Amino acid sequence: MLLALDTATHYASVALHDGERLLAEQTWLANHDHTRTLLPHVQALLADAHAGMDSLSALAVALGPGSFNGLRVGLSTAKGLAIALKLPLTGASTLELLAAEYDLAEVAMNASRGRVYRWSTGGDIELIDGAAPNRVRHAGTLAELGWQRLREGHTLDVTKVEPIYVQPPHITESRKKAHMQAA
Repeated sequence: MLLALDTATHYASVALHDGERLLAEQTWLANHDHTRTLLPHVQALLADAHAGMDSLSALAVALGPGSFNGLRVGLSTAKGLAIALKLPLTGASTLELLAAEYDLAEVAMNASRGRVYRWSTGGDIELIDGAAPNRVRHAGTLAELGWQRLREGHTLDVTKVEPIYVQPPHITESRKKAHMQAA
C-alpha cells in the first residue's frame, strides 16, 4: 500500500492506494499548520483503511514548488518514514500533479507576491508575474502517479532528494526582534 503526502500549499492532502484503487483520501485546509496536522491526518487515514504503518509498501510526496514550510514538512515526513520503514520513495512536482488532476497541458499556480509558477508538459518551471486560479490538489492523483513511477523503477534517493523551490523563501525579520533591537 502506498501513502501519498501533499503539503505543498495551504491545502494538504494524504491518500492510500493499493496499486489498483484509491483506498482512502483526506484533503484539508492546513494554512500554516502542516507540522501540527499532517501526522494526525495520516493516522486517521490509516484507521479509515483499517491499516497500520506496517501495511505500507511505498511512499509518494509532492516535491514543489509551493510553500517553503509546507514542502519541508511533507518531504521530511516522507523521508523519515521511508528510512524508518525501509520503503521506496517517489515524488512529483506540484505543477505536474495539477496537470494530471485537471487534464491540463500548461499549468499555472500562484507563487505569492503577484507571481505564478508556470509549467508545460516536458518543460521547465518558470516564475512569472500574474495570477492563477486556486486549484486544490488531491493526493489520490499523486498516489496513482507514484505507483506508475514505482512500476517504471523510478525512485528517489532518500538521502539526497530536496524540495523544488524555484524562488527563495520570503523571510522577514520579526517585529518583536526589530523592536527589541531598537530599544
